[in-house]
Amino acid sequence: MKRFLSALLLSAMLPYVVTLAWTGRLQSKDPAGFSGLWKEEGQTFSVSLEDCIPVMLAAWIPADYGEETLKAQAVLLRTWLGREFGKEKEVSRKELEEKISVLLNQEEPGELWETAGLSETYGRLKQASEATKGLALTWEGELIEPFFCRASAGMTRSRGEDYPYLKQTESPGDFLADGFYTVISMSPGQLADRINEIPGAVFADGSDFPERIQVVERDGAGYVRQIQMGEKTYTGEEVQEALELPSACYEFSEEGGSIRVTCKGMGHGYGFSQAGANELEKEGKTWEELLNYYFQNVEIVKMWE
Repeated sequence: MKRFLSALLLSAMLPYVVTLAWTGRLQSKDPAGFSGLWKEEGQTFSVSLEDCIPVMLAAWIPADYGEETLKAQAVLLRTWLGREFGKEKEVSRKELEEKISVLLNQEEPGELWETAGLSETYGRLKQASEATKGLALTWEGELIEPFFCRASAGMTRSRGEDYPYLKQTESPGDFLADGFYTVISMSPGQLADRINEIPGAVFADGSDFPERIQVVERDGAGYVRQIQMGEKTYTGEEVQEALELPSACYEFSEEGGSIRVTCKGMGHGYGFSQAGANELEKEGKTWEELLNYYFQNVEIVKMWE
């Protein structure tokens, strides 16, 4: 799925390819102005990183979110580009494809554009990019690792001394996000089958589930760090991936012989919560205030003109 999304996102940057519907069909001719994005140089293509920001926004945040939230996300994406490419303003197509493929493995993309209203959508995202042109986020003079997620579990997470700019902070607007709660139900045997697929798993047949399911440790924001499933202890993320849950903030309960899993939030829960920021914007916060709300002791700097 991620490989498909990567190809879909990159296709949007090619001349005359503008339809980013989930079908992947390529239609129409350049109403949003993508044809100027790539510059042909012999047998290679180069791309302006600044011009990539609106397209990347389309992949990683709902386009109908508020203008200030979109601007804050644009700064984070530009920060990521700066970490990957330094002060380079243009890079080859191959380099960009490789880097975005890595990002797709770290951050699950959100909804891409629908065909209808494409020009209007692109216009909003381009405005967010232009309003923050060249700006990035630093901590003590170094570009931060720009963590973001669709919605935390109601509180974002800290990540220890290696990430001093990440803080645990309340994000109540996340509760209003579509898809905030995920509930799945399965038999003990079905759950055991999923757990047994984890690399290095100790075989479980589910006969002692849910009795032998125990959360060993949660962090301060409620995300599972360690969980015992039968005879083995796994990380919260290992079980999250095995059960295809949107976050590692989950709990188990028994219901009529089945096991019920309730999950909160979407994404890893670190840094900038898009849904939370969108609600804070409605209270009057600017994009600068949103970034300073979710990150601590950071500075907004001009990375390139």
